[in-house]
Amino acid sequence: MITSMLLSSALAVQQAAPESLEWDWSEPQRYYLETEVRLPYLMWLGKQFNEQARVNAFQLRLVTDCVPGAEGKRRSEVFCTIEEIGIKASGVRQEQGLLQPILEEIDERLTGTVVQLEVRHDGRLANIDLEKLSRRNRRVGRINENLRLVLTRAFAGLDLPMPRRADDPQWVQHDAWILRAPAAQGSVGTAQLVHQWGDELAGRHQIVSGGRAIIVPANSLNQYDARMTSEAWFDSVNGRLIDRVWTMAAGPTPSSALAEGTAGYPYLQVGRLVALGADQSHPVGETEELPPLDDDPTALQQWQVLGLVP
Repeated sequence: MITSMLLSSALAVQQAAPESLEWDWSEPQRYYLETEVRLPYLMWLGKQFNEQARVNAFQLRLVTDCVPGAEGKRRSEVFCTIEEIGIKASGVRQEQGLLQPILEEIDERLTGTVVQLEVRHDGRLANIDLEKLSRRNRRVGRINENLRLVLTRAFAGLDLPMPRRADDPQWVQHDAWILRAPAAQGSVGTAQLVHQWGDELAGRHQIVSGGRAIIVPANSLNQYDARMTSEAWFDSVNGRLIDRVWTMAAGPTPSSALAEGTAGYPYLQVGRLVALGADQSHPVGETEELPPLDDDPTALQQWQVLGLVP
């Protein structure tokens, strides 16, 4: 079903498989990452002392410098230092004005922080972790985990496997970081993405992707039916991703607890990844609080202090 959907929508492009199929993380790589997310649940962001506020949407832009770490038999470590970052977020109406100082502290804490990636040799991301953040108590630990979840929405764009054989016209991915929910308790579900080669230009190969997933955030009674499309360009000469854009749209299924009596709240995200040169920079914008959304939740999700809540 997904294969036929992708064929009908995006497979009018020319097939051109590259000679090399391997990612190469043996040399430093720099990227500009951006994402905009409408959360399926309210998420708490907070300062290290006392202040906290709820968020239902955010925009994240950052420049990161990634260097290789230890290399294992099946996966390698990559350490990405956040050089610059800009964060915009929208909170709930009754807390308007509380987010600005929180976002400014988050900007300061995340600048210079290291994101650790565990990368499988075919290009899939096994894990995304956040290092070099102080954790003095349980509350700060929860704040740090929510910051990691925010960052995963940007770094998820690097999760793009290559096929086993260069002449494979299509290949399937059954788990994708883009098709996950940023839940502190994790998310489960099923996913299927179909990738295929598109145009080719001077050693750069287009990869067109499309797929579907059922996402269950935090082992809750809510299920999200998600659709995702992506277009990427892969440099087969240097073994690196040079550009990718993606869109994911999800809504609660009719049987979800959140949708009983209402339409529920959507889960939306768009993102982009751009490879940068060694000395190249990219504007990340200001860090600021945005006005509340027109349909922001009210008293539905107020009972838990930190983390995504049902």
